[in-house]
Amino acid sequence: MENIDNIIEIKRGLHKICGRDLVNVIAETEKCEDFYRNIFTIYGLIYNTETIMQKREFIAASTKYFILDRLPEDILCVKDGKYETRNKKELKKLLEDTINIFYTIRNTSNSDKDFKKKYAEHFNEEVKDFSKEISENRDDSLSDFAKTIRKIYNSKDKNGDC
Repeated sequence: MENIDNIIEIKRGLHKICGRDLVNVIAETEKCEDFYRNIFTIYGLIYNTETIMQKREFIAASTKYFILDRLPEDILCVKDGKYETRNKKELKKLLEDTINIFYTIRNTSNSDKDFKKKYAEHFNEEVKDFSKEISENRDDSLSDFAKTIRKIYNSKDKNGDC
C-alpha cells in the first residue's frame, strides 16, 4: 500500500527536473513507491518520509538515470529546463516497460553492488554512484514560513467553529 506522504515527497523531487504532466504519470505508475523504495535501498538510504523529503536531488538524479535516460528521445522533450512528455498515453506503457527492465535486472542480482554493475552493463554505461546527490540535503533552515505553515497544519484545532 502506498504512503501518500511519501508520494508527495517523491513528486516534489520529480518537480526539480520534470514538468507537471510527467511528474503525475511517474507518480501514478503502479510500482512508483516500490520502485523508489528499491532505489533508496540499493544506495544505502533509509526509505521514509523524512529521508525522501531531504533527498530531492537524489530523487531527481536517480529518476533521470533509471527512467528518463531509458525512454526513447522522441517521447520526451526539454522545455524551460524540465523534461516534458510529448505523448502521455504512449509514455505510460514505455514507463512500465522501463521499470520492468529495472526489476528484471534487480531480481537476477545477488547484491546491490551486483545490481549496479549489471544495470550499467545492460545499458553499456559506467556504474552510477550518486554520492554527490546523496550527500545533499534540502536546506530547511531558510523557510520560516514553511515551518509556520507546517506547525499550523499539524496542530489540533481547539476551536471547532473555525
